[in-house]
Amino acid sequence: MSALNQADQTLHSLSQLLALTAMQGLPPRPDDSQTNLGWNSDLHRLEGRPFVQNSHLLRLVIDMATFTLQFVDEREHILAIFSPEKRTPAEATAWWKSQMQAWGMDGNKGLNYQLDHESITAQSVYERPDALPTWAHWRTTANTALLALNKYSKHESEVRIWPHHFDTGVYYAQTDADGNEKAAIWAGYAIADTLQNEPYFYLSGYRRGQSIDFAAAPVLSAGKWLNTPNWKGALLSISDADKEESLIQFFEEGYCWLAQTTSDTVESIKKPGVK
Repeated sequence: MSALNQADQTLHSLSQLLALTAMQGLPPRPDDSQTNLGWNSDLHRLEGRPFVQNSHLLRLVIDMATFTLQFVDEREHILAIFSPEKRTPAEATAWWKSQMQAWGMDGNKGLNYQLDHESITAQSVYERPDALPTWAHWRTTANTALLALNKYSKHESEVRIWPHHFDTGVYYAQTDADGNEKAAIWAGYAIADTLQNEPYFYLSGYRRGQSIDFAAAPVLSAGKWLNTPNWKGALLSISDADKEESLIQFFEEGYCWLAQTTSDTVESIKKPGVK
């Protein structure tokens, strides 16, 4: 598990350059989603959002097979490449900035969030994580499970990795007649933190004007509800998610209760296990 956590820390650090690229080349979105990332399980790489440069559609990616940062174009031609192994975060940033400047972009726009802590310190060097295949497995599992939750819930939400906390997630908003958000449910896959010393799957939500009584949530077939001052929601550690059935039950049961709790109309909400 420590090897998987180390892979998360290394890739979390490197992914900040993908988010920085979006800050230079893309217009801001109301939810700041221009900076989030995609996990491409077919090409085994983390991908930033594409941006236009010199009439080409470019993106910065982290390729898992070679453990390199790559700028690629729409034809998958590699325009620039950097191996972070045995190099410092400062060296990786210097390479990134020189590439930005070569394309006429000053690279001076900072991130619109602040990390709670640096996952890789400025004095450290990057090492190729031993657990990259395991990391890829769980991110692919998260993508698959959350796409299934989209289908089950009849919501459409991009499955994306948010560079701030490095979680894979979806977000389902409910709006009132004026288009204002009145409730929401979010679900995803998080890296180890103060809640859990290993990665875990989660669901939570809120309702405007009336708090959700998480203490009243029913027992889950897999995972558990937490009702603490720091966090409220459902949690399933990857140690308990080794079976696909357990993960499906966790998301369906958790979503069903949250949807009934936050929604004004519950007639159309399917019960867990109903396809």
